[in-house]
Amino acid sequence: MLEYTHTLVATLGGQPQVVTFTLDLLLRRGFPIRDVIVIHPYASRERLQHSLECLNTEFTSDQYHYDGQTLTCHFRSKTLLLDQIPLEDIIDITSAKGTRETIYQYIQELKQEPRHVHLSVTGGRRLMALLAISAAQLKFDPFDHIWHIYTPEDIKAQVKDGQQMHVPADAGVNLIEMPFIPLGDSFINIPPTANTAQAVQNAKQAQMAVEERARCQQVDRELTKRQRDVLRAFAAGLNPQEVADNLVISLSTVSTHTGKIFEVCRIAWELPQDYGLTYHFLRERFANYFGGGE
Repeated sequence: MLEYTHTLVATLGGQPQVVTFTLDLLLRRGFPIRDVIVIHPYASRERLQHSLECLNTEFTSDQYHYDGQTLTCHFRSKTLLLDQIPLEDIIDITSAKGTRETIYQYIQELKQEPRHVHLSVTGGRRLMALLAISAAQLKFDPFDHIWHIYTPEDIKAQVKDGQQMHVPADAGVNLIEMPFIPLGDSFINIPPTANTAQAVQNAKQAQMAVEERARCQQVDRELTKRQRDVLRAFAAGLNPQEVADNLVISLSTVSTHTGKIFEVCRIAWELPQDYGLTYHFLRERFANYFGGGE
């Protein structure tokens, strides 16, 4: 049986204590973290340099101390890159793409080994955290985790800028697991040449489009000609009264046909019976389908 290494990957800015707070909380929950990796912009600014210095001190000789215990835990850092050039900040769409690509490629490297990855998105710029989540969802599996921590305001003031790298278990700092859907489990036909975040996203979007079209075709086949006329009218952007006027039928007849259309759609999209459908759903799902000449 493969033994998986639990690895904490954390976005980092000027508050180094959020990394050790997260690590301490994970260890208290019983996760055997043995690697800590921080991802950050190029450390040209004093605050980020200070953060890295504080964290390096916490992992001297790969020994980490918490709650009176000592464990072996390796620490390293990863700088954001754009075309192999270090990124100092995320200032535009190009640097945002570089950030996501760096994180995606690094997570992909980690997942090629037997690892369970814990992504912490508390530190650093909010945009870096969002890009990290976006990248992680493309590679994570159900055994990986995304975490955020809540720190009370009075504790924030005490620990700011790494003044304290650890707090007691009863200090009110809480670990919050962020729910997410590991998109990698949802797609099976991603070509092996899709080895960048953008290529994987494009491939998945293409597969989603194929699946969406198949659902539309399933509904189309199940409807009568008049029901299909009503569906086409909604897909063209008409509201119920406009559909009635356009097809020269009563509003109640439109409602009857729409009910049948919704019934078939629930089956095609595997929606529960109590899922509220409106004619807006029909426009969103079928506009491109009928617009493509079907």
